[in-house]
Amino acid sequence: MSLSIVLPCYNEQDNIPALCERLDAVAAAHPGIEIVLVNNGSTDNSSAVFREALAKRNPGVFRVVDVEKNIGYGYGILTGLRSATGNVLAVTHADRQTDPMDVLKAFDIFMRYQDPFLLVKGYRKNRKFSEAVFSYGMGVLASLALGTRLTEINAQPKLFSKTFFNEVGKDAPLDFSLDLYFLYQAKKKGRIIDFPVFFGKRVAGEAKGGSGSSFKVRWKLIKRSFRYIFELRREIK
Repeated sequence: MSLSIVLPCYNEQDNIPALCERLDAVAAAHPGIEIVLVNNGSTDNSSAVFREALAKRNPGVFRVVDVEKNIGYGYGILTGLRSATGNVLAVTHADRQTDPMDVLKAFDIFMRYQDPFLLVKGYRKNRKFSEAVFSYGMGVLASLALGTRLTEINAQPKLFSKTFFNEVGKDAPLDFSLDLYFLYQAKKKGRIIDFPVFFGKRVAGEAKGGSGSSFKVRWKLIKRSFRYIFELRREIK
């Protein structure tokens, strides 16, 4: 099966060069992989940094999808997924807090089952206590509201078949609720397998809603997540 990795990048100019070096190792370990970097409406110098980084790399492996204006985290991911050519699709972050080599671990797990409605995802084992408690609380709330167990909702990577994406992608939300949506759909239509991943500190760039974000940014994410959980609950009923 062919594999595509999609990485949404919003104002990550300082992370792109080192990220691409990590992705070189992924490409060397998995010949035939496709790496889709989504320039998700960045307002910094990301476009020029992408051009320089990709000029040194095989265009048959690396490519950039440009989103003119940032509409949301989910929109950037969905744009990349819709352009991907692999029949197995993975999403991970560009902030270097998650190792893109974890995608290959997820792919190995997926290949053991080859279930078109299996979603494989990371489970962060080394988080700060406060962040782990927050993630646990969100998981408990989502699980109680939606009637199915959901944990580590925003953990990366997430990997699934193109068959799964084609079935659920049309109605997917365009913001940070996308992670919850994918997990809920996977539990409804198939199953989820977690595997442990190391979650590092952000060393460059500004956090957009996850670890290291300001209270204002995180509170906005929390409120939107609550609203979306109950939107899904109303749809179920």
